[in-house]
Amino acid sequence: MSAPHAQAGETPAQRRTFAVAVAVILLVIVVAFRLLHPFQPAAWSYQVLTLCLLVAAIAGRALLPFRGPEGERRDLVWPTPVLWLAIFLAAVLPYLQTLRVGFVSDDFGLAAAVREAAGPLDAMGSAAFRAFYRPLALLLWWLGDHLWHGAPVGYHAVALLLHGLNALLVYALGRRLIGSTYAALMAALLFAVHPLHVEPVTWIAAGSDLLCATFSLLSLLSLEASLGATSRRSKAALTAGALGAFLLALLGKESAFPLPGVVALRLLLDSDPERRSKALPLTGLYALLLLLYLAWRSSVLGGIGGYSMPLTVWNTLFPSAPLLMIADFLFPVHRTLFAAHLTSWLWWLALLGLALAAFWWLLGLDRVPARRLWLWLGFVFLMAVPTWVFRWQPSASLEWTRFAYLPTIGLALMFGDLCAGRGLAWRRSAAVGVLILAAATALTICYVTPWREAGRLASRAVTSGLTMLDKLKTDDGPSTLYVSNLPQAWQGAPVFANCYPQALILATGAPVPVRVISDIPRSGGIHPNVMAVSLLKPGEHIVSWDPKSESLHLVRSGGGQP
Repeated sequence: MSAPHAQAGETPAQRRTFAVAVAVILLVIVVAFRLLHPFQPAAWSYQVLTLCLLVAAIAGRALLPFRGPEGERRDLVWPTPVLWLAIFLAAVLPYLQTLRVGFVSDDFGLAAAVREAAGPLDAMGSAAFRAFYRPLALLLWWLGDHLWHGAPVGYHAVALLLHGLNALLVYALGRRLIGSTYAALMAALLFAVHPLHVEPVTWIAAGSDLLCATFSLLSLLSLEASLGATSRRSKAALTAGALGAFLLALLGKESAFPLPGVVALRLLLDSDPERRSKALPLTGLYALLLLLYLAWRSSVLGGIGGYSMPLTVWNTLFPSAPLLMIADFLFPVHRTLFAAHLTSWLWWLALLGLALAAFWWLLGLDRVPARRLWLWLGFVFLMAVPTWVFRWQPSASLEWTRFAYLPTIGLALMFGDLCAGRGLAWRRSAAVGVLILAAATALTICYVTPWREAGRLASRAVTSGLTMLDKLKTDDGPSTLYVSNLPQAWQGAPVFANCYPQALILATGAPVPVRVISDIPRSGGIHPNVMAVSLLKPGEHIVSWDPKSESLHLVRSGGGQP
């Protein structure tokens, strides 16, 4: 905003109007949700709980005037290179163990697809990934196959670099919008270490989320620079750069399409009338580019592609996605992971600590200018729009959290704004912020552990499959295997998802006669799915994964063999 530390022209009456308006809107959503889903309390209870907390906080905020930063307004004076290094290390160090994860799930399919491509343009086309149009992400896969021969550690290293870069961009955006080094630093650090980002940073296939966030942040930063430029040529160049970065974000992943809404919100909430007047033309340029992208995407895919669920406004999905992201961001503690890696009583202790931290957040809302609160919450709700087509439900293991990578930038910036509003007084504010960062870092390190186990299981399954193919090979050629009971996930981290044949293709460098089927009946009979494909002729075998021995074993062979 143009007034970084205090909201210019903001009066207690304006703040009360803001708080009452938001509270009324949220209450309407709560009532509508209840009326539309009277018989499904479990489906909306988490959303309604989060809504009620927001209503209580915002309505209570109306009773207080804007107090501004606590105590004497001071800011950090650390050298910029030191701040950058601290942010980058905070983003990378908790994830170093991901370098040993390897490929899991969709990684095998993407790696196999780009390996078969004739060149970079072919790899970026729809033939490599028909469900979505993400040419920039696929180009990164193709480059990895040629630069480091497709080794998983190379892709993981790139993911760490992208996450570190994104944390630095969050810092730069915070400096622009809030005007406080301390606020920007705390926002970037929380974004860097928050456990909600474990899935997109650790899973190579989710690298498209990292790319999308990188160019989305670059677009917003270029836009901010253009607003502050003095010459017409500089404004035009920076605006073109903002639009170009937006296009690259879309080519990384379609999750960037709500960005024009964020641009409009940012400009309309500016206290400078001249900047507010630019909302329509600049948003129009973003919207025009989005329409051109959608037209091109439709021509490539033969339709919009991707999400199969219809996007309806009033269903079980609205407004659960952004609200559950906020809930998960404030309370990223999950019993499944705690029970497996820590102790059950520690889960309760962590939950209590995070509840106190959330209370600290709510108490500081009166120190954040109303316009910026609108911007932070609006950023979350707008960037969460792509996830409204999913049944986003509370997860016991942070599954699907890659979709929160972009929206939670707004929550990280709100955290930084709260820290700056409370001031640098160590006893009253800074200590709490540091404790929140320390807790987030500890949870992130803990939540990466299941991914290492998932990678180990995937490697074991591939090795066992190669052994079984070699064992059942005949003089007439390789046998056909129907594989069942493969491990699908480990505490939320995916192991396989229809990509087992591609994993064997990567290992052998040639097509393999393997098909994955559903679970085989305990009686040992031939599964109906197999009967529909074949009557198990000689050379065809059903094999099943044994979780105890972590290997495949033979269940039945064709030609009357047991």
